[in-house]
Amino acid sequence: MKFIPYLVFAGTAEKAMNYYKEALGGQILKIERFGDMPGEKMPDAIKNYVLHGEVQVGELTIYFSDSPKPVAQGDNVTLLLDFATEAEIDRCYKSLFDGSTIDMALGKTFWGAKYANLKDKFGITWQLNYQYPK
Repeated sequence: MKFIPYLVFAGTAEKAMNYYKEALGGQILKIERFGDMPGEKMPDAIKNYVLHGEVQVGELTIYFSDSPKPVAQGDNVTLLLDFATEAEIDRCYKSLFDGSTIDMALGKTFWGAKYANLKDKFGITWQLNYQYPK
């Protein structure tokens, strides 16, 4: 399992990615936009928002995203666990599920992963991801 910080912004994720790339001496690996989601009609206001971005700094990867909902300081950092096996993500989801608020239930996604997003009983937001082999 890999631990990845996930930073969430209100429309400024790409600017933040460029800032941290320069400040930390990294490189942008990926930028996917809300307007690129298959089968989804996005409002013009968020088409260019970052759905998912990645900046590599040495051995550290930082994920970025814009939220179409308001973002409060303190809620803009989530913790992503990227699992090596489907059994690991299933076990962790079951463990964290009790007392959590589920934003996105564990299930298959259009990006080829099994994924969940939840806020645990202590108020920590977790993203769980298992990328299916290609």
